[in-house]
Amino acid sequence: MPLYRRHKAARCGLSRPRDPATPQRAPMPTLFTKIIAGQIPAAFVFQDELWVGFLDIHPSSAGHALLVPVAEGGSVADLPAATLATLGDRLARLIRAVKTGTGCDDVHVVVNDGPAASQEVPHAHLHIIPRWTGDDRRPFAQKHVYAEGELAVMAARLAAAWK
Repeated sequence: MPLYRRHKAARCGLSRPRDPATPQRAPMPTLFTKIIAGQIPAAFVFQDELWVGFLDIHPSSAGHALLVPVAEGGSVADLPAATLATLGDRLARLIRAVKTGTGCDDVHVVVNDGPAASQEVPHAHLHIIPRWTGDDRRPFAQKHVYAEGELAVMAARLAAAWK
């Protein structure tokens, strides 16, 4: 059953109770955990001990970045205190890097925090989406497709602006 249906079924009381004799499996690492571990490639803007920033592979616009905690937590409220204490600094720095690297006027900062809020990857993260005056875009309504090599060039521009 797809993840969103399992959550809906559980909220509606339709899920079956777990048999206590059945051993619980450890949760599988999320897509973002695999990216952070280097098991899946990504176009990183920065990496430190608590946070990473990389470009979204299904961006709303060129330069659409994700701010992702290294610690797995399904929602922002689930993150460790040390991670939350550094959120403001990392977010502000990534916003500046996106604005400088893309030349955009402003950004959307979006958090889809939980399945009912359309969170697709069960690992807390924030979207930083470049916006230009008059672009008439809504977050996630349109997709940008990077040309060959453009993703790496954009990541390098944002990484240079991060420093």
